Amino acid sequence: MAVTNSLLLIEADSPSREFVRGAVARQGFDVTCANNGAEGVDEFAPGRYQLVITDLHLPDMGGIEVLRRIKQLSPDTPVVVLASNSEVSDVVQALRLGASDYLLKPINDSAVIDHTICRITQEESLARQNREYRDELERRNRELREHVEVLQRDQEAGRLLQQHLLPRSPYRYPAGIEASYCLVPSLYLSGDFIDYGLFGERFVAFYLVDVSGHGVSSALVTALIKHSIMHLLRERPLFTRLDSLHADLLDILELINRELLSTKLDKHASMFVGVIDSCARKLHYAVAGQMPMPAIVTVENAQWLPGKGRPLGLFEQGDWQAMETRLPQDWCLVVCSDGVLELFSGDLIQRGEELLKAIDTSRGDLDSLCAALHLDTAGALPDDVTILTLRQSS
Repeated sequence: MAVTNSLLLIEADSPSREFVRGAVARQGFDVTCANNGAEGVDEFAPGRYQLVITDLHLPDMGGIEVLRRIKQLSPDTPVVVLASNSEVSDVVQALRLGASDYLLKPINDSAVIDHTICRITQEESLARQNREYRDELERRNRELREHVEVLQRDQEAGRLLQQHLLPRSPYRYPAGIEASYCLVPSLYLSGDFIDYGLFGERFVAFYLVDVSGHGVSSALVTALIKHSIMHLLRERPLFTRLDSLHADLLDILELINRELLSTKLDKHASMFVGVIDSCARKLHYAVAGQMPMPAIVTVENAQWLPGKGRPLGLFEQGDWQAMETRLPQDWCLVVCSDGVLELFSGDLIQRGEELLKAIDTSRGDLDSLCAALHLDTAGALPDDVTILTLRQSS
């Protein structure tokens, strides 16, 4: 058997020393012998020996003192003590001080030594494997924490960028129309996005889009949608002529639908896009899978707008329709992403009824509605929540 380990044997009795030395040597240990305690302590150094065997009865110092000094130098080094039947109390003390095992003298059977050495080396091997596993686990945990920190920094940068792309809130247009919103992502980044703007002197256009999924991929799609709409606006004027408002609305839905289908990202989206004619007091709009539908709040009550249309990114043709409705003297439009419905219990119909009641009670005021829905104290949300309000009063 090849020598793989080193062992320090501290034993004054020559016959016993040679018997033990021969037994452990047959197990593959390179044995260094010391005739007394002082010689053994001087010979020992942390990491030099895998195992120490010491007699408790030594001519110069007690084996207990040898054990104590070795354990002070290297607490993890296993130590086996040799003792006679009359030294049982010393054995108990040695075990309390950290001895791994003991052998009673006289030793006549090498199998006793073999069994003790095998058990200790197996325990040492297991302990070493555990230490290596713990070290590897700590290393991987450090790497994981570093990766998480990088991811969090990237996501925070993405969140700041997404917030930079959003419009100012609240914003009041010359036509007396005020737009404001609340967007609460379920993660760092949101799959919801809104935008609005004044076109000419009378038209305020806006949209709310809700991309399927959560996190980075959905947020990137919202950036793609904004880019596509801005590119379309650079190509030709939109929302500048009354007779083309409906065509403009449908063009936007068709554009986003083509973009989502062509990207092959397996993403779809719901969208509500509208134009407010401040002079004629009319809302022109189109729906693509929007749930819940927007609500119009008047002095009498809050009611859902009619309309339907397929989500974007699923079908070549969405059968979208442009619709219009007259607006009263004082009105407020409330548009919500479907994450708002997750804040209520019950089936879909019950949730819609509770949401409409909350909108009516708040009179469409964004701060009041958010407070009623406890958005500031809701904690982690199962989905992105976005509420967009537009209002006009006399």
